[in-house]
This record gives sequence, C-alpha cells and structure tokens, in this order.
Amino acid sequence: MTQWRQLPESTRPELRLLIEELRHLKQTSGLSLAGLATRTAYSKSAWHRYLNGDNFPPRDAVDAFGALGGAEHHARLLELWDRSVRPPEPTAPSQPELPEDPPARRPHRRTITAAAALALVGSAAWAALPHPHEASPAAPAPTACQGASCQGDAPSTSPCRTDARTQSALTTASYAVKLRYSPSCDTIWSEVRNSSTGADTESPMLVAPDPQEAEACAEVNHKMLCTGDVPPG
Repeated sequence: MTQWRQLPESTRPELRLLIEELRHLKQTSGLSLAGLATRTAYSKSAWHRYLNGDNFPPRDAVDAFGALGGAEHHARLLELWDRSVRPPEPTAPSQPELPEDPPARRPHRRTITAAAALALVGSAAWAALPHPHEASPAAPAPTACQGASCQGDAPSTSPCRTDARTQSALTTASYAVKLRYSPSCDTIWSEVRNSSTGADTESPMLVAPDPQEAEACAEVNHKMLCTGDVPPG
C-alpha cells in the first residue's frame, strides 16, 4: 500500500478531508496509480502529486475519479472539492470600547486568498510547494470557458491565462503575491511566487467581471499580505 506523506497542520480542514477521501477511494477501489491513469484523463505522476498533497487536484480529475466509486463517493468528493476552493468566512473583528476617532475603513473588496487555492503560504505550508506548469501527457487539451463556467478551474490549464494581466501585486523579499485577471473569461485568481525557488502557486479561478473590486491575499510567515492597496510592479 502506498505511503502518502502527512499533510501540513496548516492545511484547511475541507482540503484535508478531500485528500483523505481520495486516498481512501483509491485504497478501496484496488486501483494502482497506473490503473487510475488508464481510467481517467490524468497521468500516473499527476495522480501521485494529487494524492500525496503536492498539487491541488482539478475538479475534472476529482469528478472522473469519483465516478469510479459510485454515486455516493462521487457526490461526496465533488462537495468537498467545492468547499475546499471557497475562501474562509471572514471573522468579525472585536469592537473597541468608545473609540475617539474611528479608524479609516478601506473600500469593500472581494478578496481571493491563497488559502482558497490550497493552504497557507509559508515555510511549512502546502501552497508554497512547487507547482509544475507543464501539462500532463495524458491531460486533455484545454477548452475555452467564460464567466461562471470557469469557476473553480485551474488557470494553469485554461486558455484564460492567454490574455491574463496582473491587476495588483505586492512583493516582499521572499514572496510575490499577484491578483491575475482575464478579460476574455471575466475571472480572477491569486498567484504566489517563492522568490528563492521560483515556484509558482495559483488559486482556482473565481468569476469577477470587475477586477477593481477584488484583491489577492496570502499569509506569509504568519502575516497577511494583500495586493489591494499596491499597484502592480
């Protein structure tokens, strides 16, 4: 039986459940990685990365694998995938007692975080692991999408990245956080680059007809970095 690596403690609960369910289904199905590759459109090496927690699995991959396990597994896996790409619910800040001068409030923005893609960005976080851009040999050719049909898709395998531009960005000594926007697809996603390794991590795409109302955030070494107030470099 394949020994998968232990997921980092910083992995979001929804994402942890998704990976554990995928591992469980592989074990109970009796399929090897090679067998799984022949039954889906994703290669043996791609499935090893998904199940080992090295890369976030595309929805199509989870859909194809879930269909092999029957209706119950299929629905459960798709539900977990959808939950894992949703940004965490914001926590209401505590209100100070009788403030003399209320602090200035930043304009309301839609925030897309690296957490929505995978986990926290940091030395022990899953999202900081390398994300290879080369397509899997067995992967199908990308097809165009627009608006809601792009929701949750991986930008690395989508034609949406063809006209993508950096809407806003924030660069530190260790990481560069960018909000990427595709005008043709009306989608946004976050991109985080590790300056020391050159590795890129991208979140799944979200629908956003107006990118000026969005920002990309990532937690780097326990500090939240957001692009909303910084022009692209």
